[in-house]
Amino acid sequence: MSWTAQQESGEMKSNKSIFDVLARLPLVRLLNLKGGSRVLPATLEEQLASTGNADDQLAAAMVYQNKALELEAEAVDFETAASKISPYEDTKGFRRGALMTAAQEKRHRVKQMQELYAAHLGKAHSLRGTAQSG
Repeated sequence: MSWTAQQESGEMKSNKSIFDVLARLPLVRLLNLKGGSRVLPATLEEQLASTGNADDQLAAAMVYQNKALELEAEAVDFETAASKISPYEDTKGFRRGALMTAAQEKRHRVKQMQELYAAHLGKAHSLRGTAQSG
Protein backbone atom coordinates (compact mmCIF):
# COMPACT_ATOMS: atom_id res chain seq x y z
CA MET A 1 0.00 0.00 0.00
CA SER A 2 1.47 3.36 -0.87
CA TRP A 3 0.93 6.57 1.01
CA THR A 4 1.57 10.13 -0.08
CA ALA A 5 2.01 13.23 2.03
CA GLN A 6 -0.29 16.12 1.27
CA GLN A 7 1.72 19.33 1.65
CA GLU A 8 -1.20 21.73 2.15
CA SER A 9 -2.83 19.97 5.07
CA GLY A 10 -0.01 17.81 6.39
CA GLU A 11 -2.30 14.74 6.31
CA MET A 12 -1.33 11.28 5.15
CA LYS A 13 -3.70 9.97 2.52
CA SER A 14 -3.92 6.58 0.89
CA ASN A 15 -3.82 6.15 -2.87
CA LYS A 16 -6.36 3.36 -2.38
CA SER A 17 -10.06 4.03 -2.58
CA ILE A 18 -12.42 3.43 0.32
CA PHE A 19 -13.79 0.48 -1.64
CA ASP A 20 -10.38 -1.17 -1.68
CA VAL A 21 -10.15 -0.79 2.08
CA LEU A 22 -13.67 -2.07 2.70
CA ALA A 23 -13.09 -5.03 0.42
CA ARG A 24 -10.29 -6.17 2.71
CA LEU A 25 -12.51 -6.28 5.80
CA PRO A 26 -14.36 -9.49 6.56
CA LEU A 27 -17.67 -7.70 6.01
CA VAL A 28 -19.88 -10.73 5.89
CA ARG A 29 -18.79 -11.65 9.39
CA LEU A 30 -19.01 -8.05 10.58
CA LEU A 31 -22.59 -7.81 9.36
CA ASN A 32 -23.50 -11.00 11.20
CA LEU A 33 -22.47 -9.64 14.62
CA LYS A 34 -25.95 -9.63 16.05
CA GLY A 35 -26.40 -13.25 15.12
CA GLY A 36 -29.98 -12.84 13.98
CA SER A 37 -30.06 -16.45 12.93
CA ARG A 38 -31.29 -19.15 15.26
CA VAL A 39 -28.84 -21.11 17.32
CA LEU A 40 -31.14 -24.04 18.04
CA PRO A 41 -32.76 -25.94 15.19
CA ALA A 42 -36.51 -25.28 14.98
CA THR A 43 -37.37 -28.91 15.73
CA LEU A 44 -35.31 -28.86 18.93
CA GLU A 45 -36.94 -25.58 19.99
CA GLU A 46 -40.36 -27.17 19.45
CA GLN A 47 -39.38 -30.26 21.45
CA LEU A 48 -38.08 -28.12 24.30
CA ALA A 49 -41.29 -26.09 24.31
CA SER A 50 -43.56 -29.15 24.27
CA THR A 51 -41.89 -31.93 26.22
CA GLY A 52 -38.48 -30.62 27.21
CA ASN A 53 -37.13 -33.95 28.46
CA ALA A 54 -33.57 -34.46 29.68
CA ASP A 55 -32.28 -35.60 26.29
CA ASP A 56 -33.67 -32.48 24.61
CA GLN A 57 -32.13 -30.28 27.29
CA LEU A 58 -28.78 -32.01 26.86
CA ALA A 59 -28.97 -31.64 23.07
CA ALA A 60 -29.68 -27.91 23.46
CA ALA A 61 -26.75 -27.57 25.87
CA MET A 62 -24.41 -29.18 23.34
CA VAL A 63 -25.64 -26.88 20.56
CA TYR A 64 -24.97 -23.84 22.74
CA GLN A 65 -21.55 -25.14 23.74
CA ASN A 66 -20.59 -25.68 20.09
CA LYS A 67 -21.85 -22.21 19.17
CA ALA A 68 -19.78 -20.69 22.01
CA LEU A 69 -16.66 -22.42 20.67
CA GLU A 70 -17.40 -21.19 17.15
CA LEU A 71 -17.94 -17.60 18.33
CA GLU A 72 -14.74 -17.71 20.39
CA ALA A 73 -12.79 -18.75 17.30
CA GLU A 74 -14.36 -15.88 15.35
CA ALA A 75 -13.41 -13.41 18.10
CA VAL A 76 -9.81 -14.62 17.93
CA ASP A 77 -9.88 -14.22 14.13
CA PHE A 78 -11.03 -10.59 14.49
CA GLU A 79 -8.33 -9.86 17.07
CA THR A 80 -5.70 -11.47 14.88
CA ALA A 81 -6.83 -9.45 11.86
CA ALA A 82 -6.72 -6.25 13.93
CA SER A 83 -3.21 -7.00 15.18
CA LYS A 84 -1.95 -7.42 11.61
CA ILE A 85 -3.05 -3.94 10.50
CA SER A 86 -0.19 -1.50 10.74
CA PRO A 87 -0.66 2.12 11.82
CA TYR A 88 0.32 3.14 8.29
CA GLU A 89 -2.54 1.13 6.83
CA ASP A 90 -5.06 2.49 9.32
CA THR A 91 -3.83 5.90 10.43
CA LYS A 92 -7.01 6.82 12.31
CA GLY A 93 -7.55 3.34 13.76
CA PHE A 94 -10.99 2.87 12.26
CA ARG A 95 -10.38 -0.61 10.85
CA ARG A 96 -8.60 -1.84 13.98
CA GLY A 97 -11.33 -0.32 16.12
CA ALA A 98 -14.08 -1.97 14.09
CA LEU A 99 -12.36 -5.34 14.28
CA MET A 100 -11.81 -5.05 18.04
CA THR A 101 -15.46 -4.03 18.50
CA ALA A 102 -16.49 -7.07 16.49
CA ALA A 103 -14.30 -9.27 18.69
CA GLN A 104 -15.86 -7.79 21.85
CA GLU A 105 -19.36 -8.41 20.53
CA LYS A 106 -18.45 -11.99 19.65
CA ARG A 107 -17.09 -12.50 23.18
CA HIS A 108 -20.33 -11.11 24.60
CA ARG A 109 -22.24 -13.68 22.54
CA VAL A 110 -19.84 -16.38 23.77
CA LYS A 111 -20.79 -15.49 27.34
CA GLN A 112 -24.50 -15.68 26.45
CA MET A 113 -24.03 -19.09 24.82
CA GLN A 114 -22.10 -20.37 27.85
CA GLU A 115 -24.90 -19.21 30.15
CA LEU A 116 -27.49 -20.97 27.99
CA TYR A 117 -25.31 -24.07 27.92
CA ALA A 118 -25.10 -24.08 31.71
CA ALA A 119 -28.84 -23.53 32.11
CA HIS A 120 -29.80 -26.36 29.77
CA LEU A 121 -27.19 -28.71 31.21
CA GLY A 122 -28.47 -27.99 34.72
CA LYS A 123 -32.03 -28.59 33.60
CA ALA A 124 -31.01 -31.90 31.98
CA HIS A 125 -29.31 -33.04 35.19
CA SER A 126 -32.27 -32.05 37.33
CA LEU A 127 -34.69 -33.85 35.01
CA ARG A 128 -32.58 -36.96 35.25
CA GLY A 129 -32.32 -36.57 38.99
CA THR A 130 -28.56 -36.47 38.80
CA ALA A 131 -27.88 -32.85 39.63
CA GLN A 132 -24.23 -32.62 40.58
CA SER A 133 -22.59 -30.05 42.76
CA GLY A 134 -19.51 -28.34 41.42
